[in-house]
Amino acid sequence: MKKTFRLLGVALVATAMLFAGCNKNEEEEEDGSDALEVNVSQTATTKTVLIEEFTGNRCGYCPYGHKYANEVKASLGDKCVVINYHVKTNNNQLSNAYTTTEGSTLNGAFNVEGGSFGIPAATFNRIDFGGSSKITKGIQTSTNTYQPWADQVVAMSACANVAAAATINKSTRELKVHVKAYYTADGTGTTNKLNIALIQNNVMGTQSGASANPSQVVGSQYRHNEMFRAFLTGQWGEAISPITSGSMIDKTYTYTIPESYTCISDGNASEPAVLDDMEVIVFITEANTNVVNACKAKMTFQ
Repeated sequence: MKKTFRLLGVALVATAMLFAGCNKNEEEEEDGSDALEVNVSQTATTKTVLIEEFTGNRCGYCPYGHKYANEVKASLGDKCVVINYHVKTNNNQLSNAYTTTEGSTLNGAFNVEGGSFGIPAATFNRIDFGGSSKITKGIQTSTNTYQPWADQVVAMSACANVAAAATINKSTRELKVHVKAYYTADGTGTTNKLNIALIQNNVMGTQSGASANPSQVVGSQYRHNEMFRAFLTGQWGEAISPITSGSMIDKTYTYTIPESYTCISDGNASEPAVLDDMEVIVFITEANTNVVNACKAKMTFQ
């Protein structure tokens, strides 16, 4: 009988430990600790392509740019990430919807609309491919493609690897982003900056020339993807150090996603910020140009 009670006691202890373990895991999931775990490779690799596209919903050629970016993503998979900045032209004719202060600043800094290019145009890791101070490439006809520039970037060695995880609390709308970067070689340039961009997919609206990119046409509307919403690290990123070989950067950021985003050039027009459609893009720059490496954060929800 005593032996029986001893065995029963062991079973009860084991059961209690099992339930305790379950409760612990549930708590970890609730506070997002497991979801924000990040492992960054310490093996040297090549750059991930960051396409930053300047676009507009009233621009008839802009769907070609979206199509070309989609083709690069299909070709390179995880080695390509995209951010779309909707910008207005000098006469405000090509984009009224979805414009942002940050996109407008980049539009001017990179000399896109009103400068040497028109929209659509794109930067590829903010690298100057033109032999001048300009770091954008204009796309004006259906005979162009983004692939040649992307192929050049993805073949370049990266001095650092970057990885990230993000989680959104649907009750509080709080976004947490955990980033790690590991330098496999000495960083180039005097200052490296960490940039975190929030983008939104599945924004339904109008688009001139939509038929050029039928994959994003839904009935009479156009599905706008990779739409820039905010920088968690400011317009030009946050300086990081050290950037010598063997250095590890480990940072966590929080940001409360508003209920909607208001366009800066279309009165007070706003679009809902749908949490399920949000993604986070992380990249490191040398000063404000020359993207060292980039990634898309693994996203989870609480």
